[in-house]
Amino acid sequence: SMKTLDLATGKTKTLVDVSHGVARDPDIHYDGKRIVFAMRRRRDEDYHIYEINVDGSGLKQLTTMAGVSDFDPVYLPNDSIVFSSTREPKYNMCSRDHSANLYRMNGDGSNVFRITRNTLFDNHPEVMPDGRILYARWEYVDRNFGDAHGLWVVNPDGTGQAIYWGNNTAVPGAVFNAHVLPNSHRVLGIFGQ
Repeated sequence: SMKTLDLATGKTKTLVDVSHGVARDPDIHYDGKRIVFAMRRRRDEDYHIYEINVDGSGLKQLTTMAGVSDFDPVYLPNDSIVFSSTREPKYNMCSRDHSANLYRMNGDGSNVFRITRNTLFDNHPEVMPDGRILYARWEYVDRNFGDAHGLWVVNPDGTGQAIYWGNNTAVPGAVFNAHVLPNSHRVLGIFGQ
């Protein structure tokens, strides 16, 4: 389930009840009135992108493509949405899991197009103050697990892809779940080794 918490009272309110599935990756719109998130209603269903008002009304499904998973959605200032998706079928080279790239769509779910073309996994997009998108990118380097997981940036139209802080290093081995700190270019993440 996806819930809200009133910090003043400590009371919670259920926005979406998914007793046999998962609601994940919520992102609040800049106006504070809507939430975009990924959900699958059952274990055998793929993830799709949904939007709901913060009061729990107006639930609508934005993506519906069969056989793919859409997840990690974030709003852009112009009301479009960036998200990770397995829309182009490809597989991790050392296992059998599907890989994802970043896509962008209009706020109503129309005009979906791909903005990254990594051979493996691009996920956890975050909007930076300058409008670029920070994201986690897994490169297949055929060496080791760690330093192939770096932070990258891309413009919302797919141009200007670059590693976020120069060359990736062995220490830290990987950065996970990076979030841009409000009103700064600083990033908070989990360093892995």
